[in-house]
Amino acid sequence: MNVRPKVTMLTEKEVRLVHEASLEILEKTGVLYENKKALDIMEANGQKVDRDRGVAWVKPDLVERCLKTVPRKFVLASRDGKNDAVIDGEQMHHMTDGQASFTIDEKTGDRRTSTLHDLALSTLLADALPPIKVMWSTVFPTDASTDFRSLFEMASTFMWSAKHFQMVGGVQDPDDVPYLLAMLDAVYGDRRKQRDRPYFSMVTCPVSPLKHDDMMTEACIALAKEWVPIVFWPMPLQGATAPITVAGTLLQTNVEFLSGLVLYQLVQPGLPMIYPAGPETLDMKTGLASTASPEGILLNLPFAQMTEFYGVPYMAGGICSDAKIPGIQCGYENMATGMTAALSGCDLLVGIGILEDGNTLSFPQMVIDEEMCNILSYVRNGMELTREKLMVESIQKVGHSPNHHLGQPYTREFLKSGQGYWPYISFRGTYGDWKRRGKDEVQLARERMRSLLDKHEVPEVPSDVQKELRRLLCERTGFAPNDPKIEGVFQHPWKEHPSSWR
Repeated sequence: MNVRPKVTMLTEKEVRLVHEASLEILEKTGVLYENKKALDIMEANGQKVDRDRGVAWVKPDLVERCLKTVPRKFVLASRDGKNDAVIDGEQMHHMTDGQASFTIDEKTGDRRTSTLHDLALSTLLADALPPIKVMWSTVFPTDASTDFRSLFEMASTFMWSAKHFQMVGGVQDPDDVPYLLAMLDAVYGDRRKQRDRPYFSMVTCPVSPLKHDDMMTEACIALAKEWVPIVFWPMPLQGATAPITVAGTLLQTNVEFLSGLVLYQLVQPGLPMIYPAGPETLDMKTGLASTASPEGILLNLPFAQMTEFYGVPYMAGGICSDAKIPGIQCGYENMATGMTAALSGCDLLVGIGILEDGNTLSFPQMVIDEEMCNILSYVRNGMELTREKLMVESIQKVGHSPNHHLGQPYTREFLKSGQGYWPYISFRGTYGDWKRRGKDEVQLARERMRSLLDKHEVPEVPSDVQKELRRLLCERTGFAPNDPKIEGVFQHPWKEHPSSWR
């Protein structure tokens, strides 16, 4: 029997209190759906709608009905089947963080705006990092077309990773949806496969407090009809767009998620959906948001219990830091947020490689975070508790000191089986050996990063598929096939890029 650690915070009565308060707000205050189709859907399902204000009031019985159709188990599939993220309530899968506007330049050490090359290279590196199963676009590529960002992100990710792609920035223009679906068809074949093995999923956020954006909602309704899983991510700011108390932020987040779950289950009953937790805290001294506040760390626990109560998967914002560079602050904040999330029982843990409240990508930090992910997974996986693993007979055989277990055959067998944990960059040797090594964690992370990029090969996208991706990009954007922005998607970001730092 395998036993896993799990930390809870709320009693069953308190979980029910949050749920009942959520139903009360949905029914009495309602939710602002700016999109006409969303209002049509709510009205067609018997909900009171104010067309002038754009508000729909959601009855408790509709919430309960929609909760019964959302699945608890499904798979976020990879292209080659080797990195599927099985969402079953037992396993925890790691993800990159996303949409950083800035990148720490490896040549100069300066913080600069992120580029399409940063997106492609970080995607390739993330594909090489074993713990990562689900890909977010790590950066916002400022040198690509902002209007067509979603298409560049999808094409670049399909080119440089075979892992599941989850679009985190949402789709701002519904007219992009047919092109995104056409790209999906080009790479994976018939998009109807999405129903059983979704290769692509979508993150969309309400506008706190209690509002659904018009264009993004329109796009997600179209995607939901095609069985694209929806991660409906409330991101209220405690003390600003959410109440000042931790409990109030918990409640508002829960209300907003349920408002999205109802809408998309009405669009497509049985659609896979994920409950993510992303509230942040407003630092009243600086006026800036904090992603690694103690309040945010604490909230991972009750959110996990709400998802368990609803029977939906939980995506935790886990490896999060407000630090500006890799270092001490980043280390303790990442581990604090990550360990709490892991022990909450989450299905997915977001956060690899991004600093400064989600604003800055660091390539070495991606590798440092790999080490953290391995530690978190080891702890989360717990231990096998059987009589054999308790080693009753072994303890009896060795008996008393000065005898020991080090030289016993079963110790060697255990180590050879790979069950022990071995760090990549953390150092466990003597002080003298550490001094002679003369490298800190960031330098070692850079060495591992370069080694991974030198060796890693992504399953090739066939030339005819690349041609179709290029055609779709050019058709939608109006750019010429040889435009640097188009070429940047298909040029190998490590082996062929002239400015790659080595």
